[in-house]
Order: sequence, then structure tokens, then C-alpha cells
Amino acid sequence: MRYAALPLLLAGLLALTGCESTFDKAERARAEAGTITQVTAADITQAAGVTAEAEGVVASEDGLTAAVVVKITADKGTALLWPSIQIDVLDASGQVIGTNNIPGALPNLIHVPSAPAGATSVYVNDQVLISGKPASAKVVIDGQPFAGELPKPLEATPPVLVDDASLGKAWTTTVTNTTGVRQEEVIVQVAVRKNGKVVGAGTALIQGGLDPGAKADVTGYFIGSADGDLEITVPASNAADGQGAPAEGAPQPAATTTAPTSTGGVTAPANTLQIG
Repeated sequence: MRYAALPLLLAGLLALTGCESTFDKAERARAEAGTITQVTAADITQAAGVTAEAEGVVASEDGLTAAVVVKITADKGTALLWPSIQIDVLDASGQVIGTNNIPGALPNLIHVPSAPAGATSVYVNDQVLISGKPASAKVVIDGQPFAGELPKPLEATPPVLVDDASLGKAWTTTVTNTTGVRQEEVIVQVAVRKNGKVVGAGTALIQGGLDPGAKADVTGYFIGSADGDLEITVPASNAADGQGAPAEGAPQPAATTTAPTSTGGVTAPANTLQIG
């Protein structure tokens, strides 16, 4: 089975084809939950022992969406599992023109799957809506150190570029869950660098998670350029005993709401492929 994840700039196309955008899903989830008196963004504060900084910010062709590639560096003994993250995209004057931490955001848009201790890892978010020309981004990552054994990233074959008649360049890969643990949120991340600079990025979400040993063929799309070194990473989102990302449909932490509803190491490995 092949999975495809589209960036938000394709929201109009999704509506025409009957698919739901990320924000449509959030609206539907809130409606199904009942009347919500107030929904706010998550309260995210910087965690100790870890730093997160934007390596690059790339705008979509229509200027409505930004992809942000984040470098996360964790101290020895400070592994993080499913920590919250806030990305504020800034213009040249330092004004915030977009953020991932919006009221009712889906969990996979405001959480990092994991970050290994004593290592540098990469996180990609390609679904930040913006209202101006991006120049940089400010990143805050929150979470308690994870004391257990953090699984290594899932295996992914080197990404292959393909042409899509409607959507342009796409990438494909096959992901295998080699962690021995069911992974509830499998986020496939691709960053494109040329001469050391981020020039493009994209993600794909494997719907329904992935059981141990299971494989999935994945297709994703780029924001920005596909011309450069493609780095693909698929960090684990769950450890033993199911710790980490919640199962689909499970209750979410109350940090994202302010009122009840009426129904009340080593461097993370990556594959690279030289293009162009």
C-alpha cells in the first residue's frame, strides 16, 4: 500500500477530491467532541538540557505555507519522547508571520516524535501557514527527559524522485518498523540541502501507525527545491509499553484546551541521495 501526504498549500485540491486537510480534520474532531467553550494553543516552554534551532525556512510557491527544518541537540542523558514543539516563523523585521501552535492543532503538528540523548537530530514541519515572506524561525521544545530506552529510528530506503503530472516533483521511499514496538505516529521527514543550505523539505504521515516488522510505501511532496542532497529520517514516536505518541482517537493531554467539552549518544542515522 502506498501512502501520500500533501502539504497544506494543496488544501483546495484536497477539497475538490474529497480528502481532508489537516485543519479540516481538526475542525471535524472538535465538532465530534461536542461544544467547546474555549480552545487555545498549547502552553510550550523551553526544556532544560536540549536546544532546538531552525536550520532553514522555505516558503511554498504561492507564499502561503512554510517548511521549517529544525536541528535538535540533546545533552547526554536528556532523551526526549513525543515532546511538544513551537515554531514561530519570522519575517525580516522579526515579526511572527506564522506558527504551528494554533488552537486545535493536530498532535503530530506540535510534537517531535523523539530526540536521542547526546546527539543531534532533525525535525521537519512543512505545514506552517504564513502571512508574509519568511526570513527565519524561532523554536521552543518542551518535555521531560525520557528515562527508558529510546528506540532507534525506523528504516527507510533512500528516497527516489518521481514526477507528478499535477503536483511536480515527489519523493518515494519504503519504511520498515524495525523498532520492535508499534509506532502510532510515523512521520517520514525529508530535508534537501545544497551547498550546506536548506533549499527544500517535505513530510509524509503513515496513517494508522505501523506494527513491528510492518512496511509501508510512502510518497511525499516538496516545499522548495528538490535539487540537492536528500536526507530522510523516520524517528520513533513510541517506546516499550506504548510510551510516547497516543493511539489514533485516544484522548489528548489537556494542555491544548482551557475548558472541558460538553461530552466530556549517537547521531540519528539518515539516508542521503545526491540529486543534481
